[in-house]
Amino acid sequence: MMVPPPAAPATPAAATPEPAAPAAPAPAAVPLVPLPSAPPPGTTVVRRPGRPRPPPPPPPPPGPPPDVKLSIEAPTLHGAWTMRVTNDGNVPVRLAADARLLSLDVTPRGDTRAVHCELPLDMRPDDDLDRSLILPPKRSYAETFEPRLYCFGERALQSLSPLAIVVARLGWPAGSRSEVRQAVSAIDGVEPVMGSLPSLTSPPVALGDDPTPSPAPALLPDATPADQPALRLSGAVTVDAQTLGDLTVSVTLHNEGSRPVRLRFKPETLAFDVTTSHGVEHCSWPTQVGAPMRELFSTLRGGGSETLSVLLGDYCNPKSFEQAGLVVVRPQLDTRHAGGQEVGLHTFDGQVLATVPTVVRLHRGTGSARLGRPHLEAEQPPTE
Repeated sequence: MMVPPPAAPATPAAATPEPAAPAAPAPAAVPLVPLPSAPPPGTTVVRRPGRPRPPPPPPPPPGPPPDVKLSIEAPTLHGAWTMRVTNDGNVPVRLAADARLLSLDVTPRGDTRAVHCELPLDMRPDDDLDRSLILPPKRSYAETFEPRLYCFGERALQSLSPLAIVVARLGWPAGSRSEVRQAVSAIDGVEPVMGSLPSLTSPPVALGDDPTPSPAPALLPDATPADQPALRLSGAVTVDAQTLGDLTVSVTLHNEGSRPVRLRFKPETLAFDVTTSHGVEHCSWPTQVGAPMRELFSTLRGGGSETLSVLLGDYCNPKSFEQAGLVVVRPQLDTRHAGGQEVGLHTFDGQVLATVPTVVRLHRGTGSARLGRPHLEAEQPPTE
């Protein structure tokens, strides 16, 4: 009897599947852009021109140039000169009334090339905001200036000689924002509209000859003429100093004789006559000369020289240097109270004055700069 195989287990009923979430859309394909490659050698690449920029609007048509003239009065070689700007037109204009904007071209007699003279950059104005002046018709503006401040240095100072020809120019240096820096410009709202002048140039003037001054005696000793040594004192021709604190003056004593001279050549035996905007001042060592000692004396051989460099501020009152500008320094040696008799030495006891002064250009004074407002010259009465 056959036994039937066991029945297979019953399969449970399948669960109803949950609805599947919608699939996210596939990202869009990004086209591949091939990297640029260099063209083969010898290939001419023609590029598409870009859109041209529109041209700038044309400037307004300039008016006629103003009838303004510059002139220079040079009555002396080593003193103040005067610049004068005159409006010969019928329309008022705006003037950069500042002599610091002057430059001078000086041609000495017999030379063909001019020496150009101007102030250093830190002594010139940046703009005309402080020195702008309305110049009415038929009126003038005048200002004095010291030409040695401009013609500075040994060669430039020598160019200020008799019969030299001087041409002056008023204005900023070429290329220094000439579109906004004008020596003469129109006034807004004034009709008729006038043009501008970046600079003014004067007619040439010839320098005269100063009267020959009486030469200052170089040697003023207390000894008799037969005992006078041939001593000469000299200083640097020019000194360019930023402030009084760095104003160093070098003084050289020369023995132009053949015999040696023993003397006390030290800072305490030096003195200076100094001319500033305050006038003439005698500047000496602030304390009395000390007692003599043998090591303080030196012997200057015949034909020899010795140099001392000192700070002028150690001798002078700082208030005398409140304003920047020209300073004239004349050194002197005074050993009348610094002899060596007390220590048994035969010394030179007298004075030696420098015959040629030292010209100093001081860029900054000890006080605040005071620039007064420019004023017109007094109106001249009409001539009959």
